[in-house]
Amino acid sequence: MQMLRRLPFRPSLARAAPLRRFCGPGSDLQELDPRTFLIVDVRQDKPGVLGEICELFTRSSINMTHIESRFKSFARDGPSFHIDFQGRLEDSEVQSLMKDIKVLPGVYDVSAQRPRDVPWFPLNIRELDLTIDTLDGGTALINKDHPGFNDPAYRDRRTEIVSLAKAYRHGDKLPRIQYTDKETATWQAVYERLTALHEKWACTEYREMLPQMEKYCGYAPNNIPQLGDISDFLQQRTGFTLRPISGLLSARDFLNALAFRVFYSTQYIRHHGNPFYTPEPDICHELLGHVPLFANPAFADFSQEIGLASLAASDDDVAKLASVYWFTVEFGLLREGGQVKAFGAGVLSSFGEMEWACSGAPSQECRDMGSMKDLLQPELRPLDPWEAARQEYPITTYQPVMFCADSLQDAKHKISQFCDSLTRPFFPQYDPLTQNIRVTKSVLRVPRVSTVELQQKKQQQFFKDKMAEADSTEAE
Repeated sequence: MQMLRRLPFRPSLARAAPLRRFCGPGSDLQELDPRTFLIVDVRQDKPGVLGEICELFTRSSINMTHIESRFKSFARDGPSFHIDFQGRLEDSEVQSLMKDIKVLPGVYDVSAQRPRDVPWFPLNIRELDLTIDTLDGGTALINKDHPGFNDPAYRDRRTEIVSLAKAYRHGDKLPRIQYTDKETATWQAVYERLTALHEKWACTEYREMLPQMEKYCGYAPNNIPQLGDISDFLQQRTGFTLRPISGLLSARDFLNALAFRVFYSTQYIRHHGNPFYTPEPDICHELLGHVPLFANPAFADFSQEIGLASLAASDDDVAKLASVYWFTVEFGLLREGGQVKAFGAGVLSSFGEMEWACSGAPSQECRDMGSMKDLLQPELRPLDPWEAARQEYPITTYQPVMFCADSLQDAKHKISQFCDSLTRPFFPQYDPLTQNIRVTKSVLRVPRVSTVELQQKKQQQFFKDKMAEADSTEAE
């Protein structure tokens, strides 16, 4: 028996980048939904002043979107109120409001501030076209360890499918792949083996949805479903859609797409020579692991919650969110009637990982496949996103530590709390009608930086540090 092992989550922590720049450094955000940022300094810390300021906003019919108070000066004991609101600084209503606030008793000063700089993030779903720059170019994963490395026909076929994903832009029809008999046979081998195990170890929500996928999306042992059919079905169920991708994305770009309820999916399939092993995500992993649960509202909601929290987040917070994603969306478990069930795609798409995570007593053969000879079973911990965000994890073996929620609703609630606890530059809201992101603060997106450029800079710095280290050793 061979293990269905893959690298389930495609992100690296380097920022990814645009293939072209059609967005400015952030002025577009102020054009679509302008915000103004004021600081109101108060002389003394006493009740009443904030209420009077809010009353002026009400009288001016100006909508306040964010407010916080800070103590920062020894010259007075009053706070400073940081206020963001809808409207432009040059608007006559805003100018009048500032004058009215300035003359309030107890107000020391009123000053307008420039928008805060934040990391680039997609503002509209069309800007996901800028986030398709993969770290591997779409075919670099076919290395010497890949089952298809010595098969020119497989490599050419992979390039053909990848080229369709690279050419796709928002609004296009999703590419339809005419899968070969050999590819369909590979799918069938995986489909029949996994679906038999899903009856035993998949969570109820997954098992309830798979028949719907078979009925409406073309799921069948002898048919590889098309992304377009699945995307239409998901959109009607939860508002999620699929988008083709050519390879591995950065964590930031991958998570950002979830904010728009968009999931990036590959369309190529593993090599037919070994249908139960793949070193990377492929269409078997995407469609048999991820996709069915995106039709579940609770799962769809907390996936989007992670995506929204990633918008303009710091690199450190993106790394935390990627870890939470890993231990839930990829390797999440939950309890049903005292039994452990899988809801993570990395478990659901691997018969070896299902036995390892859910059986309670994995066989020696299973442990050997996952490089876990010295560990009898995984350590199951109650789902704690704060702990999961700090937990290290391997990507080439089974997971020694896994987190188990009480239910999908429990996972959704805890992840929502975790996302709210992050220090975020603003709290975004997705408008499904316009497919835009609305923000609470006045912010300015900095220009996007190419992942390739960042990778090159990191490599240059690495070799520079190595040379400096060598010079230091010689000097000693």
